Amino acid sequence: MPDKVRQRYEKIGRRRVLALLGVGLALLFIAITAAILTMGSISRDTDAVERTLQRQASIDSLATSNEQISAGRRGFLLQPDPAFTRTVRQASSDFEGEQKRLSDLLDSRAQKDRLEEIRNLNSDRTVIIDRMFADPNRAFLDARGLDFNVDNGVLITQDIREIAKEMSAFEEAELARRNRAQLQSLVQFYVVGGIAFLLLIAVLVSAVIVVLRYNRDLAKAQVSLRDANLGLEEAVQSRTSELMRANEEIQRFAYIVSHDLRSPLVNVLGFTSELDEARKTIHSHLAALYAENPDLRDEETWLAVDEDLPEALGFIRTSTEKMDRLINSILELSRQGRRKLQPEVLDMEELTENIVASLHQRAEDAGSDIQVHSIPDVESDRIAVEQIVQNLIENAIKYLSPQRPGEIRVEGSSAVGTVRVDVIDNGRGIAPEDHERIFELFRRAGTQDQEGEGLGLANVRALAYRLGGTIEVESELDQGARFRLSLPAKFVAQEAVT
Repeated sequence: MPDKVRQRYEKIGRRRVLALLGVGLALLFIAITAAILTMGSISRDTDAVERTLQRQASIDSLATSNEQISAGRRGFLLQPDPAFTRTVRQASSDFEGEQKRLSDLLDSRAQKDRLEEIRNLNSDRTVIIDRMFADPNRAFLDARGLDFNVDNGVLITQDIREIAKEMSAFEEAELARRNRAQLQSLVQFYVVGGIAFLLLIAVLVSAVIVVLRYNRDLAKAQVSLRDANLGLEEAVQSRTSELMRANEEIQRFAYIVSHDLRSPLVNVLGFTSELDEARKTIHSHLAALYAENPDLRDEETWLAVDEDLPEALGFIRTSTEKMDRLINSILELSRQGRRKLQPEVLDMEELTENIVASLHQRAEDAGSDIQVHSIPDVESDRIAVEQIVQNLIENAIKYLSPQRPGEIRVEGSSAVGTVRVDVIDNGRGIAPEDHERIFELFRRAGTQDQEGEGLGLANVRALAYRLGGTIEVESELDQGARFRLSLPAKFVAQEAVT
């Protein structure tokens, strides 16, 4: 009952915390999204302001060049000095360059029309200036009685000045509008950020309150659980001791039964040999008798002595020998369960390479290639680990597919506190429904064309469990197999189970 109470409190607490975390994440997502959108708006407004300032600066430069052209032209008309010529030429070049720069900066259709009007006026003024520079003397004489208030060049300069003022005024209005938009975006950013910050603080405070309440309720449940567990440890220890004693009794029983079964088998084998000798004597006697007295020959008697009895004795001998191998395997399992494990740090690559070297001839005869890749070290019992790895590699060699060259790969990896050793082959494979069957005593799967009693993988699983690990298989028919041995990186032994 206390476990159920504790689990209920834990479940409720987790739900509340997860709900608050979900709300917090949602608020954080909304705040980040709003911040991104606002910052994008601010960035666009900032770019627009900067572009407007660039246009204003270009318009001012255009107006300055316009005044320089006018002043230089007037000075040249009053006194044809080469310095005025250079001034007009430089100012004209700057004016045209600024026109091109301003053309690239303008976005407004109205501003572009105004710039086009300036470009046309400047073209007319350029014609007047070129004519003036072409005949300086004539220009000087004409300028004596010239009224500059009605001069075409002066009027063009005034028109350009007015248009430049209009363009500047337009950009000033645009700049003011962009500044207001930028300010609004900043205010929006601070408002959204402030609201999101306050909401996150509220979620955090709520989460703290929920955790404190959850801890208080959990503490109450733990008090009840501790009271209920006072006698549980003693009961578990007592039960564990009983299981250990029962396990030892089972191992002893298996050893005694297996050992006692050997005596009858020895007798059966002995009497089978005596029967075979007797059969040979009878066979020789009948052969001599039938040779001397052919009329006494009985085919059924002769077939019984010559064929049936040898066949029956052969079956008895074969079955007895198989039973003897099974008893030896059971005795080996029993001895493995009683052997004290001796953990040490194992160089798994070296250990595996030694096993592969010992199986080199078998692998070569089977037409297979065995590759060993990086395997992390592990602390475990050397004998048990060697038996497991050797059995897995031997099985991979034994059950290769005759349809393709054998490829066997042994590789390792590590997880949190665990070392994995994978034995991978491209052999016959194992049907998914047989994945558990192959680890059972005396159970085999697939075509039975290889020697064995069905104890190898059962022993592998028992050893892996004693080492605190597991053994798993991934395979499909005709797709090869992957056997994965998982062992604790630091030795953690388990009680053997028969």
